[in-house]
Amino acid sequence: MSRSITRSLGALALGLAVTVTAAPPRSAGAANEPYLIGATVSESGPGSSLGRPEADSMQMAVDEINKAGGVNGHPLQITILDDESNPTTAVNNVRKLLDAHPIALLGSSLTQTSLAMVPLATQAQIPMISFASSAQVIQPVSDRKWIFKMPITDFHTAQTMQEFMKKKGWTKVGVIYRNDDYGKTGLGHFQDAGKKAGFEVVDVEPIAANASDATTQLTHLKAANPQAIVAWTSLPSAYVILKGYRELSMQTPLLYSDGAATGVFLAQAGTALNGTYIASTKINVAGTVPKDDPQRKILDHYIVSFNQLYPKDAPVSIFGGFGYDGVYVMARAIKDAKSTNGGLLRDALDRLTYTGVSGTYRMSGGDHNGLSTFSIVVTQIENGKFTVAK
Repeated sequence: MSRSITRSLGALALGLAVTVTAAPPRSAGAANEPYLIGATVSESGPGSSLGRPEADSMQMAVDEINKAGGVNGHPLQITILDDESNPTTAVNNVRKLLDAHPIALLGSSLTQTSLAMVPLATQAQIPMISFASSAQVIQPVSDRKWIFKMPITDFHTAQTMQEFMKKKGWTKVGVIYRNDDYGKTGLGHFQDAGKKAGFEVVDVEPIAANASDATTQLTHLKAANPQAIVAWTSLPSAYVILKGYRELSMQTPLLYSDGAATGVFLAQAGTALNGTYIASTKINVAGTVPKDDPQRKILDHYIVSFNQLYPKDAPVSIFGGFGYDGVYVMARAIKDAKSTNGGLLRDALDRLTYTGVSGTYRMSGGDHNGLSTFSIVVTQIENGKFTVAK
């Protein structure tokens, strides 16, 4: 499926508004010719709670940039395809996109779909910006020199969660993880790296991304008597876990990874989610960001605009922020490179600093993400709202 997003809006820096009706450009040298970006995200399937707001937010960013005059006098043009949360579909989508000769690729929403895209972007030698969590997507940098990503890495998410849990004295943990690359990496941060940090994993339970019941896994976790339970997953299984947790009347603190940091989860779960913890970027607690912080203005603008333009996918989530930041980061790279040449764009991304919805990115040749623990917080749900956990 495709949204067929190929609009360009607003006036150019010098000239009249342009509506793109021709076939996708094969080069980007002509005056006012649109710069084509190709994207694939998971608008359907288990990753839809990530992919839908990402697609919305990419469109919103493109429209804003074009309304302000485009980039270096050129409008942006974006084509967004739905990979259905399936790596094979993601690969097929990338092949279709590459046939149109885009200057860059954005996506995908999930670790497994993003990893499937990496070889094609590398072979094509064009920059790719992923919206996946796992550091596997960009590491080792020597093998991933064309690949960048917007979400904070799972390593930093786990580190932030562990620092919080240590303050609470919760070092004996049980883990329920989505049974794929995303979940397995998160598990590793507690099972392997976590061991060095003083954590003991007393039970491990996998759950399918589209599971409808988690009673068996939670019964096993309850029997292991951990001090806390870490759920490294996203919707829809995040809700399935919560449902079983409440049905079993469990009292052990429940902490979700940032894969569950969406207002959709809060709306779906209602009061059942109160008291649980979720790692999140600052978008879900934007009111706590100081008003003189440059990120606050961007957060306020994004939240209001998204909720107005895309009420069906509201409220905002961290995932939409990744899509929005991805377009703006690529626009900045084009502006800095003064070119759409793949190598020059990659070099511009290698030295890019940008403050966006998700934090301040400080990328370098050795770090193709540029965020750290300062960009993420542990939140606690109180009265159906995200609050900074204490």
